Amino acid sequence: MPFFSKSKKGSLKGPKRRAGSLSRFGAISMPTLVPLPEGPNLTSQDSQKQDDNLAIKLQLDENELIFDSNTGQWFSEPPTGGTNAANLRKQNITLQEQNNALRLKNEILMDMVVALKADLSARDKEIEMLSG
Repeated sequence: MPFFSKSKKGSLKGPKRRAGSLSRFGAISMPTLVPLPEGPNLTSQDSQKQDDNLAIKLQLDENELIFDSNTGQWFSEPPTGGTNAANLRKQNITLQEQNNALRLKNEILMDMVVALKADLSARDKEIEMLSG
């Protein structure tokens, strides 16, 4: 039986599988076109086309990125609630306090281990002197 010929029984391959989503992020939205806010360089009286006054808006989780086609740059809008930053600050302070407490506990335990090691060493020397 030759190695490279097709078998008579058919293919041993299983059913074809469909590719799943390649995105690791669950909260990615499709980019949308939104009108740019009017600023000092951009007014409604400009004779530019309507397409030039549109930006690409991309929302990633709670963050929002906007591409300005006039400048060719991405910029982000701050979250509207502002509570997220306050919660993160509180959580950061709590974690720092916990970290300091754990460092103190670790230092105390290390001091206890050093003291016990010194006591054992002194007892071993005392036993050697009595037996020897």
